[in-house]
Amino acid sequence: MYQPTWLNTKITGNQQPSVAIREWSAIKLFYRQHMPYARLAQKESVAVIHHVQPTLTNDTELSQQIIIAAIRVKPVGQYQLISGLLVHPDYRGQQVSTQLLKFIAPKLIVKDCFLFAHPWLISLYQQQQFIVREPSELSTLPAEITQLYHRYHSEQRPLILMQLSELNDINGLKSE
Repeated sequence: MYQPTWLNTKITGNQQPSVAIREWSAIKLFYRQHMPYARLAQKESVAVIHHVQPTLTNDTELSQQIIIAAIRVKPVGQYQLISGLLVHPDYRGQQVSTQLLKFIAPKLIVKDCFLFAHPWLISLYQQQQFIVREPSELSTLPAEITQLYHRYHSEQRPLILMQLSELNDINGLKSE
């Protein structure tokens, strides 16, 4: 089992600039390699899972952390949008995405958190208490979210709008 962490995407003068820049560069490279259409923004929160790989150099063992999974939580007005759930192909099928979703759960706001799922990922998100919002319900949802949904959804790339349900209160999620 891997240990997820929040990546610091805010590059400020209060921290080691080289560390923040290195982390930001690593996550951008990870997305560029495996999800090239993704566009990261520094205002997003990004959770990652690293795998520590031992490497040998001149008979000295060093360890190198490589990103094997990531997920983004983006503020959209007063709402949250989960996007960019990505697991490195070599680590798929190992419950890594479920581990990431459980890790970010305490930061999610019930009823105000949304995501746009590929059809084959619906059951994964339903296990984490997200519910499918039907097209007939779009007019009852926040305009900020539905506008983004219409921008990303198409016949060529069908997406399913999902919302975090109130059932998550029993799992320790905030209901604000």
